[in-house]
Amino acid sequence: MNPDPVMTLDLRTPEGQAYAQNLQRRNAPELGPSSRVLVVDTTDALSEHHVYFERLARLPQVTGVVLVAVGGIDPTGDGPTLRTPSALAGVGVTLWVGDGPGVPWEGGSQRPGAGRGESTVDDLLAALRFPKVFDRVFADVGVMPHQAANPGLAVDYATVEPGMMRALKLRALRQLVATGVAARLHDRESTELTSVVRSATEGDATSVRQGSPLHEAMATAQRELQAAARSIERWRSWRGLFGLTKAHRVVLDRLSAAGDALLRHHRVARRALEDVDSSLGEGYPPPSELVEQGLPTPAPVNSEEMAESVRKAVTTELIGGRTLPGIAEQARRLGNQLGAARSLAVTEQDSAADLETWARGLISPPPVKVWPAPVAHLLPVMVLTCLLGTALPGLGAWPLLLMIPLWTGLIALLSVNSPVDIDLGLIYGAMAFASAVGAAIGLRYPAGFSFETLVSAGILVLLVSVSVVSSYLAWRSVVDRWRDAIPLRKAVNANKRLSEQVSRTIEQRWSPADRVRRLADSLLVVAGGVDAVVEVFTDVIEHVKDSDSEHTFGGDRSAGLAEVLHHDLVAITLEVLRPSFDAIASRMPLSGDSHRSLLRAQELVADYNDHLEHSGLRELPAFVTDEGPRRRLAATLWQSSASSRRILQLTERSRMTQLCAAEDVRLLQADGARLVHFASADMDLPPIDGGSDEVIRTKGDAVGALRLTPILARYVQREVHAQGEAQ
Repeated sequence: MNPDPVMTLDLRTPEGQAYAQNLQRRNAPELGPSSRVLVVDTTDALSEHHVYFERLARLPQVTGVVLVAVGGIDPTGDGPTLRTPSALAGVGVTLWVGDGPGVPWEGGSQRPGAGRGESTVDDLLAALRFPKVFDRVFADVGVMPHQAANPGLAVDYATVEPGMMRALKLRALRQLVATGVAARLHDRESTELTSVVRSATEGDATSVRQGSPLHEAMATAQRELQAAARSIERWRSWRGLFGLTKAHRVVLDRLSAAGDALLRHHRVARRALEDVDSSLGEGYPPPSELVEQGLPTPAPVNSEEMAESVRKAVTTELIGGRTLPGIAEQARRLGNQLGAARSLAVTEQDSAADLETWARGLISPPPVKVWPAPVAHLLPVMVLTCLLGTALPGLGAWPLLLMIPLWTGLIALLSVNSPVDIDLGLIYGAMAFASAVGAAIGLRYPAGFSFETLVSAGILVLLVSVSVVSSYLAWRSVVDRWRDAIPLRKAVNANKRLSEQVSRTIEQRWSPADRVRRLADSLLVVAGGVDAVVEVFTDVIEHVKDSDSEHTFGGDRSAGLAEVLHHDLVAITLEVLRPSFDAIASRMPLSGDSHRSLLRAQELVADYNDHLEHSGLRELPAFVTDEGPRRRLAATLWQSSASSRRILQLTERSRMTQLCAAEDVRLLQADGARLVHFASADMDLPPIDGGSDEVIRTKGDAVGALRLTPILARYVQREVHAQGEAQ
């Protein structure tokens, strides 16, 4: 027998008598009875069972015994009066219950009403199994004559129909394991698990280590490319125009150094990216070697935090209405994606393939070209300046002695870095032709107005300035065209993309590598556990009778019941997954033991069915912690019960079922009656006017009033047995 808070010993049954025999022959600690014992016996067997009562009273752990004696008593003296066991004196009290169904009675001097009472001895025993009700009855009857009383009872229950519960439970099971079209209404994929994956794949460090080979190669490439860009910008100025080949050599040296640095950066970075793939996929090279190359140490794994995040995500998904197959499929898919994710070094390898070509282009840049553009653009300026110079009044052909050498020198400066080829001859030929044409026109058509010689000289100086400035602008165009011809900008962008690729690989693959691997294994373990629950739930559905699925219910009561059942099935799922969450929280390697989950799911389903059968839906199962759905269901049930509020208003003089025959009411002493009110803990108590000042709260689904009426002393006899009889 279970050591419940109130242990029931029914001596009317062979099992109860066998247990009592064990109390006589065996040590009490082996049987472990509770401190409160509810004994049920018949009135004519009390004397015969006195030895059981004596043995029970001697047990040190027993602090109270309530004896319910069922049967008739004869007030005439010809038959037995109520003989209470003397062995229970001081440790037990007696409630006498008649053989019949009980009669409606208001107490006092009123005569019993017609008809049969509504409450039975089974209702009385159910109330006495509540520890607080047991203690109150024990205390109140203990101060009555001979510690004996006759109970009256009014009780109401807030219960649900068994057929409704079976049908709604089947519906909840089908919704949880639904697939395909049936799952569309309940299986809208949310972002809970995706958020867990996103959090796990965020690295803590995205930069390479200072002073490492990778960092040095990256920094050197960036520095040399910036220096090459600055040298071209300086070469593009007046200093570049008048710097001849020396300035150009500085630029070429800078470009060559930038190309070499870019090649080294590319080589070191590609090796690191490929080693990341190899290390994550095959375990070689070891992480320490990649750290030496310049990658940061992978971020640590907080197993407890990960387990809690996965548990919360799964719980939120289930409570939100997701189906179990949907959760298992998503968890398995995310786990496989994390485990088989490819490195960015592979996916972006083609886009970085041209980087080496661009670096070679910096080391061996194309020659500087000044023909046809921009020298061809200077020919009109040459013609115009020579024409205007020779047309100035008072100077004659003397300006040609200035303009031709000037343009020859300017063209020489522009083409000093160009290769000696046919283009160079074309440049000087074009210059000579343009100068000659301009001079001939100027001499043939001199200006028709006269200037002071000083003014003409000033205009000639202006023409020289125009020639120099035009040549400078042409020089800048030469440098710009050459800069566009070399792949410097492409090399800078490629170097930037390579650095960003390394940073992304560190952030998305390397830094969270340990977390991602742990999360992938965790999601696969959870998927296996959920699959085991689906298998067990499906098996339950297949063994349900067809008649249980034919009911259709509506209203607040069915909605509240459906919520409780769904919540309980979710709790079963989470309890099956609890060992998996504990394993994730540990730092031990994970292995999906779906067979263990299957056995646990079968055990929990069996326990849950047993709980529903013996304790009822209103009692919280051991694996459920949230009482919210049951409280909401209880509120709905109690709101629909008007009799429960009436029962709490009853007094000692109210009508209720007295558990005796109508003719036995005269054996009771109505003036000394006591009243005990009790109600379920989830019931909102209404204001009580005239009823009991204190209501005992219980875990059951009943509300009741128990009236304890003393029995007249002359009808009760304490039966004393000799010591030898009791042995």
